[in-house]
Amino acid sequence: MYGPYFLIFYGFVIFFSVIALAAAKNQVDKTDKLALPPVSPQIDPYEIAYLRGGINEVARSVVFSLMQKGFIEIKTNGKDSEIIRINNESFDSLTEIEKNALNWFHSSRKPVELFASYGLVETLERYGQMYQARLETQQMLTNDDLRNSYKPWKMTVYLIILGLCLYKLLAALANGNFNVIFLIIFGFVGILIASSVGKLPRLTKLGKQHLERLQLAFDSLKAKTAKSLSNQPAQTAQTTFAGVDPMLLSVGIFGGGILAGTAYHSYNQAFRTANAQTSTGGCGSACGSSCSSGDSGSSSGDGGSSCGGGCGGCGGGCS
Repeated sequence: MYGPYFLIFYGFVIFFSVIALAAAKNQVDKTDKLALPPVSPQIDPYEIAYLRGGINEVARSVVFSLMQKGFIEIKTNGKDSEIIRINNESFDSLTEIEKNALNWFHSSRKPVELFASYGLVETLERYGQMYQARLETQQMLTNDDLRNSYKPWKMTVYLIILGLCLYKLLAALANGNFNVIFLIIFGFVGILIASSVGKLPRLTKLGKQHLERLQLAFDSLKAKTAKSLSNQPAQTAQTTFAGVDPMLLSVGIFGGGILAGTAYHSYNQAFRTANAQTSTGGCGSACGSSCSSGDSGSSSGDGGSSCGGGCGGCGGGCS
């Protein structure tokens, strides 16, 4: 086939292959047909934070809880923030995950350190693995079974795009035609598009529905919490909701964005500083901080969700 005509044909092949891949990705996740599980009376705000944005959101929620209970404080000086442990010997109010996190704050820390390779997220990783396994079992997060059932579709599309490109490339070279730069570009761009479109979201359809239901169910709690926080000093515990402090529960479900304009403004300011410091960094720390809690209404999930999928590819913090 004459070169320009083949490129047009090849472009259509890539286009329809990607459309087919997107349709397969939508169809392979059948969790939306499952019944939504009831909201547990023993609701875990950290598990919800993990569902919404991965281990990075768990770390942020733990920091807020420790700050609220008076074990740490955030000091901000201009653009610099640091998290300082306060001498508080009464640990009875702390959960196991909070005690482990507090041990990490044996000295003053920069917010950006939470997401570094030696940071708080690494300390809390075993809790993240526990939440990951539990949520995968409940089919809230994409698991290996879902990935394995989807893999043949993805591999088939890759083979079609690459195979056709290589076939035409060899045919052109065999006939002494070396003007193949556009063919290579088409093939490269086609694989990139297929790879981007073909990524499975971190949250399944069931997981996204569950998170949206939680956000809808606790929307009034978010409004009440934000209102009460605007009139209270920091480090003031609230009446518990099903055994969980409603402030912490709201942060777990909606993110730290609900704290904007409240007595906990230093919390948001510290993480905004961390975002700015890591915006040009590598995947590890930048992704950890860039899933910021600024969007209180995000369902994260796509990994980003949440921050959604923006962080999904950086090691489970956020996809």
